[in-house]
Amino acid sequence: MSRVFPYRRPPADVLSTGPWLLVGEDSLHELGHEISDWDYGTTLRLRRPLRVDGLRARRSCGLGPDAELDLSVVWSSSSSGLRGLARRQGLPAADDVPVEIEFELPGDELGGRLDLRTVVTLRSAGQDTPSPISPRRPGSTLWSDEQSVLLQGDAVLFPLSVVDFSTLPYPDGATWHLELGHDLEAQALGSILLLANERRGLVTRALAAAADPTDADRRVLSTIRTDVIRSLVEQALVDDHFDPDEAHPAGSVGALLAAVLRTAFPDRTVEALRTERRHDPILFTSRVQHATQLLAGP
Repeated sequence: MSRVFPYRRPPADVLSTGPWLLVGEDSLHELGHEISDWDYGTTLRLRRPLRVDGLRARRSCGLGPDAELDLSVVWSSSSSGLRGLARRQGLPAADDVPVEIEFELPGDELGGRLDLRTVVTLRSAGQDTPSPISPRRPGSTLWSDEQSVLLQGDAVLFPLSVVDFSTLPYPDGATWHLELGHDLEAQALGSILLLANERRGLVTRALAAAADPTDADRRVLSTIRTDVIRSLVEQALVDDHFDPDEAHPAGSVGALLAAVLRTAFPDRTVEALRTERRHDPILFTSRVQHATQLLAGP
């Protein structure tokens, strides 16, 4: 069912939108439903051309030419739990105006599903607002659309450090170790670190080649990704007080764990997962492999 707004809104065609474009150093590609080679170190540079009828948008809402409108793009990431304002600019009171949106999103704040919401909002209704059903409150949404893209790379989604495990309080024959803080309110990006053992050349080479991996590298990266997701899921399940439905601060460890559970097991409750892990750990392990598509690539 469509949402009903308590004020006049312009018709959808006051904005003619072009496709989202992924901007590379020497390339420009239309953004599809997924970015298969994304990794944690990738900064996304996005662009979108539009053509705007700013004066018609105002008049169709019952607003005068002095009303101030904003065009904004808001992003959110399912894995990190973060969201933010990527771009905001004013819309001129003129028709058939070409507008181009361009911005960068740092890879260390992204992961999972990236949602891009383009929205026109009211900044000020101006001095002349003749209609009683014209929008008046700053921030009122007049127009919006949304596109989602899956960031599907095999590379690690968190900060990474390659170290000698003989200097750490972990088994020196381990291949990697995920450090994760226990404070659910703490910011996730400052609480998570994947440590890779520098003595395991097969792994360190795969991590170094994550932007352009060989088939062998992809198998290693897929295995790491599955183990990282398993570690996060188990961290959530062993904490009997953790509830994914609670309101955790944006970008926090709690928000990240909740997002991982929702993404990996959208049809299962946390209680069902806890029970299965406790009473049938072998099936639980297979379920994690299925959820992460372990070794599903070439």
